[in-house]
Amino acid sequence: MKYLWIIIIALITTSCSDQSTDVKLENLKGYWNIERVEKPDGEEKIFPFTNHMDFFEVNENGGTKSRVSPTFDGRFVSYGETVRFVWEMRENQLILIFEEGDKSYTQILKEATKEELILVHENGTVYYYQPYEPNEKQ
Repeated sequence: MKYLWIIIIALITTSCSDQSTDVKLENLKGYWNIERVEKPDGEEKIFPFTNHMDFFEVNENGGTKSRVSPTFDGRFVSYGETVRFVWEMRENQLILIFEEGDKSYTQILKEATKEELILVHENGTVYYYQPYEPNEKQ
């Protein structure tokens, strides 16, 4: 009976952690406006308004990140190169590994809810995002 409880607890713990990862990845999808950036030295930059945003697409083991701007008719214009990434779990953290040629880098997906996205760059810079809302909803 003791071993049965250990197995049940292990399954519940594993299931919860997988669900958390799935929820984070699901919430990552879509358009995100950068709100502020905190550098490792404590310097902070606030972006009260920007018409540029990051668009994330996610699939089973990776995805893409594109820089886009909304247009007056509700569509989006992409600028810059789309960057591919793969994701993996490391030490209970969801890591995004961006593959941008010589400029490959990683970011920790610290938080991804419907209201907020927080990414921590490998250099310690923290990016805070809010979901994009068209002007008529703001």
